[in-house]
Amino acid sequence: MKTTISNSDAARLPDNDNRPFIKDLLAKHSAAVEGVRNAIQSDENKICKDLYNHSDNANRYDDIWILRFVLSHKGNVTSASKAALATIRFRDEKKLNELGDIRHRIRSLGVFADDILYKNGSKPLPGHKLYNSFCAENAAFTTLPDKDRGIIFYSDIGKIDVPGLAEGMSEEDLKYTLMHYKEATFQVLDDVTRRTGRLTKLMQILDMSNCHFRNLSRTYIKRDGACNKALEDYYPQALGCVYIANSPSWLSALWFAVRPFFPKRFVEKTDFLPSLPKLKKSKETYLKSMSGYVALEHLPERYGGMNKEWPQPCLNLQFQPPSSSQ
Repeated sequence: MKTTISNSDAARLPDNDNRPFIKDLLAKHSAAVEGVRNAIQSDENKICKDLYNHSDNANRYDDIWILRFVLSHKGNVTSASKAALATIRFRDEKKLNELGDIRHRIRSLGVFADDILYKNGSKPLPGHKLYNSFCAENAAFTTLPDKDRGIIFYSDIGKIDVPGLAEGMSEEDLKYTLMHYKEATFQVLDDVTRRTGRLTKLMQILDMSNCHFRNLSRTYIKRDGACNKALEDYYPQALGCVYIANSPSWLSALWFAVRPFFPKRFVEKTDFLPSLPKLKKSKETYLKSMSGYVALEHLPERYGGMNKEWPQPCLNLQFQPPSSSQ
């Protein structure tokens, strides 16, 4: 799963790709990265030091892995070290390093067992089946339209039974499901980062066109926010931006009320898209920003791009399960 940075891959990337180069980031933050590494290996943190030196973990927790913590904590070695140490302990507790490559187990929502997306011979991620039972057809897609760019997640919020989720999934159920999804998508982002030499993140587009106020649940919103807050430090620099599309007039007031429930970084990265006609004219604002995550020829027409295909194919079709794994 681990790969080194490939300069040849990086050279093939398009000119409009504005992702920063890993080599430049490592050079800029070398002292902070070394500071975090020293904290991990210090005698004061014997448990983490032992975990770091166990099996292949020293290679897993390398400079690129540490760099994401440094960037998320704006170069503060103390807070970055605290988050990295907590992550090492968390990954050991949850046995995440033992999962292996699970990218092929990612599934879209509202796509059911007899669909082509399930025909790569593997089981979906833990918790997916329960969450998926509350989703109407084509509720959400996790896509990778360009193997050398980031993940794009599209969700039609109105096709998800949010009150049903509040009743049918406990906070632990939801956290368990989100943890495995974040682990799998982080594996994709980490692989692309190392192959291209560019820091790669995920973009979300949440479509509210089919969403009504009665379809939402304050209980679920609080639960989702709490789970994301609990997991946010374990997957640093994974989320790039969140765009809310086709927002109804009442959503602005609701967003103001519920955003304290969500991680600060999530709130800071969330923006509202204008209507489609305005979006197509905003080449120097929204579309330019979005092109850092997905080329406009791959972005669906409904969000200002040129791609006519819908629904979008799940990224799991690009990954084969290990021969010994289901």
